[in-house]
Amino acid sequence: MDLKSRVFIIDDDPIHQRIAQIMISKHNLFDEYFSYTDAQKALDFLEENKKNEETLPDVILLDLNMPVLDGWDFLETFETLIKEFKKNIRVFIVSSSVDEKDVLRSKSYVAVKGFISKPLSPDIIRSIIETN
Repeated sequence: MDLKSRVFIIDDDPIHQRIAQIMISKHNLFDEYFSYTDAQKALDFLEENKKNEETLPDVILLDLNMPVLDGWDFLETFETLIKEFKKNIRVFIVSSSVDEKDVLRSKSYVAVKGFISKPLSPDIIRSIIETN
């Protein structure tokens, strides 16, 4: 059985989400994408589907600066769920901030595999998929 490659885009900015969606579709970077403007909804989905490998994403593109539950809060909860997932989910932080403190802090999370500056490009997405 072939598993489809899936990506979750977690970003409260609908314009950034749309750009990411268009790039993913146009360049066939993933088979499926799911977008969340609310990080809590993404966490709820992951929690409910943690044992279902087919529905879990391969990659999460995570914005840091969001209202209510920000990227750091998402990561805190996500890290507690990692052991329960039936799949290795790679998280890439996508941020307009290139604050060195944020980059360093992101390295303290096991799931975070990279830090990407906005705006996204097909080459950047392709490189993270291939190198990780």
